[in-house]
Amino acid sequence: MTAKSSPARRLLQVLLLFVIVAVPVEIMSYIAGEILADKALLYAPSRVENYASYLKNRDPVLGWPSPTSFGHEEYDRSGSRVVPAFPDPSLPSCVAVFGDSFTWGDEVTPEQAYGNVLSRLMGCRVANYGVGGYGTDQAYLRYKEVIKDKSPIVILGHFSDNITRNINQERGFLTNQPIGLKPRFVLESNELRLIPLPILTEEEHLSLRSHAQELLPYDYFAPGGPSGIHSLKFPFTLSLLGTIRHYRLIARIEGYPSYSPFYDPAHTSHALQLTDAIIEAFVSEAHKRNQKAMVLLIPDVKDILWLRDHGNLPYEELANRLKNAGVVVPEVAEEFNKYLGDRDPCDIYTRCKNGQGGHLNPDGYKKLAEIVFAKLKSVGWVQAN
Repeated sequence: MTAKSSPARRLLQVLLLFVIVAVPVEIMSYIAGEILADKALLYAPSRVENYASYLKNRDPVLGWPSPTSFGHEEYDRSGSRVVPAFPDPSLPSCVAVFGDSFTWGDEVTPEQAYGNVLSRLMGCRVANYGVGGYGTDQAYLRYKEVIKDKSPIVILGHFSDNITRNINQERGFLTNQPIGLKPRFVLESNELRLIPLPILTEEEHLSLRSHAQELLPYDYFAPGGPSGIHSLKFPFTLSLLGTIRHYRLIARIEGYPSYSPFYDPAHTSHALQLTDAIIEAFVSEAHKRNQKAMVLLIPDVKDILWLRDHGNLPYEELANRLKNAGVVVPEVAEEFNKYLGDRDPCDIYTRCKNGQGGHLNPDGYKKLAEIVFAKLKSVGWVQAN
């Protein structure tokens, strides 16, 4: 008869079997995790090349862009993107526009950006203070605290996905870029309170994979929090399984824009109420400065498709709140849809395929400028030709 294995031997066999199975699974999970991280479904940022330089050069209020960039490449000395129609930054502007990359005009030349097209339509300088990656909060803060432009008209652009940026403090959680620390606001008794730009040491920033909620407690998207975002860390299998709760993955499976739930007044983030308060604060500040204020709700291609399929917009609640408060809000998505007719919305967006697109293309930015110009005329802020 074969002697029974000793308990120690059986334990060793179990451990060996576990290693034989677990190690390949962990390796495959790590590889899959890297793929998901590349698609920003897991947080796995690369090391910042020179963190000390980043801290030294960043904008102390907004995070980016660095003030040292003004007067270089596509920034003029005022902090505006260059305006080919009226390139001298010492000229007074008739309109100043603030917002994110859709305001800046990503993926097109300065000539094709909507601000420059609007400048040619109006026959005066339209200063373009848009900055790629900005939330509505940063755009408002740039207007209020950083840029001193006395233009009689100011326009705040809010891209539909910006509502998520307004409840975020490390853009890397959303995009996996190496670093993107930013300020944000919170609502307390219906009043805005600024949470300043975070000050993290390099060691603290590197530890965000495991300590994000501790170091950035006001970031709704901190890994391990309610957004369903997780870090790529050991054990990699658990990290991989955690992605099934990622808010963007759920949205893709269920077939709605990932930012749609944040426009629900009942959403736990209170992103709608916060975004509404930020935009109305922008308008209020403009009135204090004797400036007329307009708000552009700039649609993603998914918004136009949703409008066609459902007859409303994912951000309709925000639009209604602003209009009810007397804010001037052009119906950009509706006008885009009319302009397109039976054409695919991808006709006015870049890198667009299967309802997923990039920024507006030259035709899209031109149409946006025309919509703004028509609204300015209809409310009597500029004279009709």
